[in-house]
Amino acid sequence: TAVLTPREADDLFRILRMLRDRGRTIILITHKLREIMEVTDRVTVMRAGRVVGEVDTAATDSEALAGMMVGRDVPVPAGCRGTEPGGTVLEVEGLEVRDGDGTVRVGNVGFVVRAGEVVGVAGVAGNGQSELLEAVAGMRPSHRGTIRVNGRTPRPRGTEGLARAMRRLGLAHVPEDRQRMGLVTAFDASENCILGHHRDRRYNRGPWLSRRAVIAEAARTMDRFDVRPPLPTLAAARFSGGNQQKIVVGREISRSPDVLLAGQPTRGVDIGAMAFIHGEIAAMRDAGAAVLLVSVELEEIMALSDRILVMLGGRIVGEVPATADVRTVGLMMTGGAGGTGG
Repeated sequence: TAVLTPREADDLFRILRMLRDRGRTIILITHKLREIMEVTDRVTVMRAGRVVGEVDTAATDSEALAGMMVGRDVPVPAGCRGTEPGGTVLEVEGLEVRDGDGTVRVGNVGFVVRAGEVVGVAGVAGNGQSELLEAVAGMRPSHRGTIRVNGRTPRPRGTEGLARAMRRLGLAHVPEDRQRMGLVTAFDASENCILGHHRDRRYNRGPWLSRRAVIAEAARTMDRFDVRPPLPTLAAARFSGGNQQKIVVGREISRSPDVLLAGQPTRGVDIGAMAFIHGEIAAMRDAGAAVLLVSVELEEIMALSDRILVMLGGRIVGEVPATADVRTVGLMMTGGAGGTGG
């Protein structure tokens, strides 16, 4: 259901129930607790390649299943709102992004994100969210438009790229694909913990990196973000997907940026890591950071955001509060309903 709207997912579940009622056997493999509770009759829970439990769905709940999945009590991600937002930190005006063929992927998009606020971007995959995030991060050139952080536009110095100039203004970026864009998996964890920050004087000793300083920084990050195993010299490729994601999230959040761009921050991670990452994003927001969250998981958008922008066909087609009805947001994602602006 990753690329389905809520309405489309409900239609799928209706078909599954109809097949069940006709005597068919359905096996559903998912980590989404809402889907398990809504559509299944019996649940088998696997952890680390082994079956750890089997229960009737009616006799359990989301919290109990989450605990079985990770082997400990885990709070199920839920909405949590911070204080009243402050001033504008991230401002995007008239942004247009085109691909290599000249096709417009993001068309005339504008919005602001304020201090102490999470703004979610919802949409069916492939509607310009990825290109928007990469353009704001400085990883993809924009055809026109303006991006400001704390009222300043990025101005690369010397040979530095736009992404580095954005970081210098106080922006951090958790990319959508941790292995392709967030990590160098052949490098060890300590080296990955400073990617993008390796020019920082704390890690340099003359023309060389200080191995001791790099490992010490990684050890602090791994301890704070509960990366397992806590081995800075272990290659990133040797960590599980959830722990790889924690390395990326920890690297970006530990610098206390003014703006955090979070792209699919819990893609492919277990529910324990998901709850942890959600808590870190909420804590950043509560500490006064401006967070732009892009996710195809509408539940994640609804749980973390203070406001939600809906993208369709490369444009923002509406804005709704996080208290909006899920079906309303789903209809907007497919062009079936309007929002409060665009």
